[in-house]
Amino acid sequence: MKYKFGLSVLLIVFASTSVWAQFWTGWDERQRQSVGEAYWLAGTQYKAIGKTDKGNEYMAVARRIYPPLDPSRISDQSLPSAAELLSQGKAAPIGPETDTLPTGAVSSFFLRFAGALASRDADGAAGFLDGSVYLSKLPREVTREEARAALEDFFTSAPAERATPSSLYDIDSIVVARPSGATPAAWGETCTLSVTARADYSQSVSFWDMEQRFYLHRASGAWSIFAFGDSPPPRDWVPREAAAASAAPPAAEPEVDQAREISGVFHGFMAALLGKDADTAVQGVSENVRFLRVRQTITREELRTSLLGYYENPGFKEATPEDALDLDSVFVEAADSPVDGVSGPVYVLNAKARQDLTSSLPIWSTYQTYYFAKDGSDWKIFAILI
Repeated sequence: MKYKFGLSVLLIVFASTSVWAQFWTGWDERQRQSVGEAYWLAGTQYKAIGKTDKGNEYMAVARRIYPPLDPSRISDQSLPSAAELLSQGKAAPIGPETDTLPTGAVSSFFLRFAGALASRDADGAAGFLDGSVYLSKLPREVTREEARAALEDFFTSAPAERATPSSLYDIDSIVVARPSGATPAAWGETCTLSVTARADYSQSVSFWDMEQRFYLHRASGAWSIFAFGDSPPPRDWVPREAAAASAAPPAAEPEVDQAREISGVFHGFMAALLGKDADTAVQGVSENVRFLRVRQTITREELRTSLLGYYENPGFKEATPEDALDLDSVFVEAADSPVDGVSGPVYVLNAKARQDLTSSLPIWSTYQTYYFAKDGSDWKIFAILI
């Protein structure tokens, strides 16, 4: 089982730096799906550049925005195509190469980079750069580490602001194109991204312009920024190789261990529930369990009795968690308690079903949410949203 613990929007603005704020309140399902998938992509990008905690944070937000999110169906290709962006005025045709121009992927990448700038994350923003970046306005080469240090100094000295990518840039002005003229083979697959800035930092950043152009290329399947400015780098210039990420795996954080423990409890609960073992199933729940959708609280014994009644249905067929659930969709994150009077840390586990068992198990649904809290030394389910 894979455990995902909670964390590029093209048409909808990002959240503020307080990413846990429920800025998506009032959006329709399509908007929530679009932004949720975009945040998941942002999380994978952060994790790819070694920002594991940041990536987990973005993935957690993705799940909060759109609980039915299915990671297996997300890819940069699922973002608006070049044709769609052309029709919306967000890209310009580039001759015969228009159909193959990776507009969605490049725009997605850039907005994740803009998100790091907006959240004043120097390490994260520098991670989107190649080993070095050529600044044509200076003109000179800046290493990734020099850029990271400069960003850190800027974020430290600049007045604190609550920014979003859409407050830094006019998202609707993004245009992805191929560089004019022949592209040096050493640069690989290359695109330019032009965008109009909304914020003016020219007094603090010497090469900041209101009309900006980024040069990006793809190596080993990953995009990175290797130049910035109105003109491309010298044809004989090649960015430095990015330093390899440390091979040492980070130590597991306590919260990650708790997530795995909770997922294990959930798996045991489901195995018993679907295996017609009511006695074992109810060991995974608190003395009182709140069913949030129907606003009803039942005791552990009442749940056991209900399960025994369900099992008497001739149509009830035993199943395993692996058959009935998409275990890759299981994720755990810290949460506020939906029930008053619960003390201590609370975590929420979400899961998506593979099978429809509602005819024999009324407490079943496609998207399931379980709230856990410590009961003595054990994690127990105390609230269920189905």
